[in-house]
Amino acid sequence: MTLTKGGKDWLATYAGRNGCFQPSGISYKDADGVSHTGSTGDVANALYVAHLVGKDDVEIVAGKSYSDFKAANGGYDLTIDDVGWVYDNDGDPGEPQYCIAATPTPTPTPTVTPTPGPKRTHKLTVRSEPSGASIYIDGKDTYRLTPETFELEEGTYEVEVVKEGYEGCKWTVNLYSDVTKFCTLRRIPTPTPPPVEIEVKRGEVKGRVSLGESRIPRTITVGSTVTFRIRVENPSDGVTSNYKVTLEFVGTGDVAGKRYTFSSDWSDAVEPGRGISLYVDVLLPSDALADSVAYYELWITLEGRRAVV
Repeated sequence: MTLTKGGKDWLATYAGRNGCFQPSGISYKDADGVSHTGSTGDVANALYVAHLVGKDDVEIVAGKSYSDFKAANGGYDLTIDDVGWVYDNDGDPGEPQYCIAATPTPTPTPTVTPTPGPKRTHKLTVRSEPSGASIYIDGKDTYRLTPETFELEEGTYEVEVVKEGYEGCKWTVNLYSDVTKFCTLRRIPTPTPPPVEIEVKRGEVKGRVSLGESRIPRTITVGSTVTFRIRVENPSDGVTSNYKVTLEFVGTGDVAGKRYTFSSDWSDAVEPGRGISLYVDVLLPSDALADSVAYYELWITLEGRRAVV
């Protein structure tokens, strides 16, 4: 695995919340500029796909691109194993959740008698409401989140506080004594897109596939198993049910007429108002290609049956 601590912390900062990976609710874009909402693992997958198609500098999350991630990851490229690790540690129910380790409180520097020599240092404390905003000093990302205290040499600094979905703050700070700066972040109103759902009904059995919460890769390689994670929700007006999803890949263009079908196992019982992730292993054979690349439509079928409990 090539995912370094710097790369993990970068994802926790820009593709997470409060310094932790998240199983949902993260806004991002794919390599084609289409907006999505999903998990930290979904963002890692979008970064990986952007690199595969040569779009390293396209914005993916929080104004950042794959090139920004690679720099934080020590120059190492993201691998499919790295993406899988992020999915396995994004805090989905039953999974661990990766978080940035808390920064130790700096030990106060004892007061000394000023003598000619190196410049004196002072403390710069940056706070915000809400907290968890990224801090930039002289245009460079510190990879620290508010609230945070820095000890810097005397001088003038450009300090900026940024948080996705909010109007930030920017100051010119003359640091010749200890300084504290506070920013009240104002949320930027954004329209909420309607949810993308596939719904199936059978008597009292109801269920829906939430595409925004599912992991559906845009690019897969023949001969290699790719696991699709499909999120299924049982509405509050349904009954306790079991679910099964089927993925059908329907060829287009040069591979028109070819179809490949893969299904999950039946799920455990899901109570109304709850959800579950179903996993489907997809392994397309080499004859799924007409040349080196082929394009398929993906059809998702959701089946439901009343659970016996």
